[in-house]
Amino acid sequence: MSAVAVQRVPNDPRPANDPRIEIVKQLRASSYYIPSFEPLFKEWPNAINPHYPQLKVSLDARIHKLYSPEKAAELIRGDYGLFVCQWWPHVPLERLETCAGWVLWLFTWDDEIDQSTSDLYFSLSDSNNFRDESYHFIRYCLGVPTEETDKWEFEKNTPTRPIIHCVEELGEKLKQAYNRDQLMVFIDALGYYMSGQQEEQVLKLKGVVPTPEQYLQNRLGAGGVDFCLALNEYADGQCIPRWIMDHEQMKAVWHETSLNMCLFNDVMSLRKEIKHGEVDSMVPLLMYHRALTVQEAIADTWMEMQSNVHRLDKAADTLLQMVREREPERCKDVDKFVTGCLYPLTGHLKWSLTSRRYGLADLPRDEHGGIRVGPTVV
Repeated sequence: MSAVAVQRVPNDPRPANDPRIEIVKQLRASSYYIPSFEPLFKEWPNAINPHYPQLKVSLDARIHKLYSPEKAAELIRGDYGLFVCQWWPHVPLERLETCAGWVLWLFTWDDEIDQSTSDLYFSLSDSNNFRDESYHFIRYCLGVPTEETDKWEFEKNTPTRPIIHCVEELGEKLKQAYNRDQLMVFIDALGYYMSGQQEEQVLKLKGVVPTPEQYLQNRLGAGGVDFCLALNEYADGQCIPRWIMDHEQMKAVWHETSLNMCLFNDVMSLRKEIKHGEVDSMVPLLMYHRALTVQEAIADTWMEMQSNVHRLDKAADTLLQMVREREPERCKDVDKFVTGCLYPLTGHLKWSLTSRRYGLADLPRDEHGGIRVGPTVV
């Protein structure tokens, strides 16, 4: 098959003149260079949890239990245990395993809708039902149901898909450790994630290519970063006062952390997305809407990340200074939480370069740590 061929399945409901077809052709024919991102993160901490070997064993066992042999092999190649151990490097094994279960669920649940090979990808109504059932089953497991949750009657009706039902034990772990406020932060992050993902799906099915601004508005939810950050208090056994967690500077820390992760992921996952014909990410959108080359779009994203790093550092410093003035005895806990927002960013960098998920692990680095990616053959 040629490097630029773009094929869609016969039942694909997206418009025949969807601009994404031409964007994919252009990208598949292009070579590009990924510069090293390490200089951006050089002041931030990085570490790996010493329980990685044990986690890998237990997570691989969970993967084999829940997924088909083909899917399991793909997930094991992705080494999500390493991802988790770099996100939470100082967490005891039991809590690390719970966090790993949620991260694995997030990646695989997203694939149920986000990949064009999925039976849900082309049906908005089926996808919405899948989202609703997932959302309310998690509320049910966490013990914070609504009237809508009760209508599903989960006490006697097993969820329709194993990917939904498999979170029951994970929900119980959070339920035992979190108070109601913490549970609601987690639930709100879950809703934010699913809402953003729904908006992305609507635009894809309509053949609408979002502007970079529209894309980020949805992606900051659909990226699932807030969902993972909402596990940080559980992972570290913390209970930070709500006035601190609700403060605008703490929200700024979450926002900039999520933005950093999304932008970085968009560059590192570009090869994988091009191969699968998915172009709703920052680099292709900058190319389409601003008439940039792929290399110019990568450079633009790198510069935005540089600004993002400064904003994140400033928000963290301002937050800690505010806590120091109002409740100095809380500084240690807040500093630990903020540091817990930085570990995922440096960890994601290292994981992206070694995991098989993005197809970069086998590509050589130059003397500056950059990677040259050639035209995509599918």
